[in-house]
Formats: sequence, C-alpha cells, structure tokens
Amino acid sequence: MIGRFARLLRRDQGGGTLVEFAAAMPVFVLLLMGGFEFARFAMVNQKIARVGGLVNDYVAQAQSMDTAQITDLFAAAQRIAQPFDLLGQGMVIITTVQGTGGGPQVLWQEAGAGVLVASSNIGAPGGTATLPTGLIVDDNESVVVTEVFFDYQPVFVGSVVPTNQLYYQSFNRPRSTQILQFDGS
Repeated sequence: MIGRFARLLRRDQGGGTLVEFAAAMPVFVLLLMGGFEFARFAMVNQKIARVGGLVNDYVAQAQSMDTAQITDLFAAAQRIAQPFDLLGQGMVIITTVQGTGGGPQVLWQEAGAGVLVASSNIGAPGGTATLPTGLIVDDNESVVVTEVFFDYQPVFVGSVVPTNQLYYQSFNRPRSTQILQFDGS
C-alpha cells in the first residue's frame, strides 16, 4: 500500500511548478524590496548633494547675505529635496569661514530648512573652523561651506539599507567679494 502511494506521488507532477514558485516567491519579493530600497537610498544621496551644491553656489555668488535671503534659500532647499521630506528629516547649515592670522575662523553660520537637530562639523561662530586637509583659507579671504544632514528611514528592508544620517558638504569661495558678510536684519 505504501509503495503504491509512493509510486503515485512520483508520477504526479501537476503541482510541482506551483510548489517551486511558492518556494521561490519570498526570494523574489526580498530582491524586489531590496532593489527599491537601494534605488531610493541612491536618490536621497543625489538629492542632498544637489541641495548642498546649489545652496552653496547661490551663497557664493552673493555680495552679502541677510535673513530674508537665507530664509528663501532654506525654502528653495526644501523644494529641491522633493519628494523627500527635508523639512521633517533634514537640516541645512550655511557657514562662512574667514582666514585669519590664527587660522580659519567661523565668521557666521545659519541653520534651517528642517527640524533635525544637528551641529556643524565645521565649528561654531567665533570659533576655530575644522576644514578638510588641503583646504586653505588665506588671511582676508573666506570660504562658504554648506552642510546638509538627512535622517534616512528605509521603507521596506531595514537590514539591507539601515537607518542612518546622511551628510554632505559643499565648499565654494565667494565670487563677488573676498569675505562674505551676513547682515542679520
């Protein structure tokens, strides 16, 4: 009896494809979600790089900056970052570093465009600036630094692309003036 049942099972292959598909389906779904997450992660990285580069370029073109211009830049940064939520998950910090006899100093700094709490890796206003090796700011010159922070939250597969804070820096020398001033009004 058992032998005859085993022979029947060996001959019946009508559901084999369905069983193979059911076994492979979790792998296909995982690959699909992982591919989506990697593509989204790459897009977020490109967006924050674009935000940092464009904001920094605009600031470097100015003769001086004021509060209204900075507010407009932060609003533009939020628009550039769409469809990602820079306001809810990010922050932009604009800093001007001036060369002095005692080394580079943070002249002024403004933060906004989002509610994320982050501190500048460049330094605080009035303090010594921490610049990348090879970036030299001579006396009576300045450099504009834009930093963009973004808390990346994966949609599907957190183990493939984990939750982390993305960071981007952009550097430019002012084009219209040697030292870019900020008028806080």
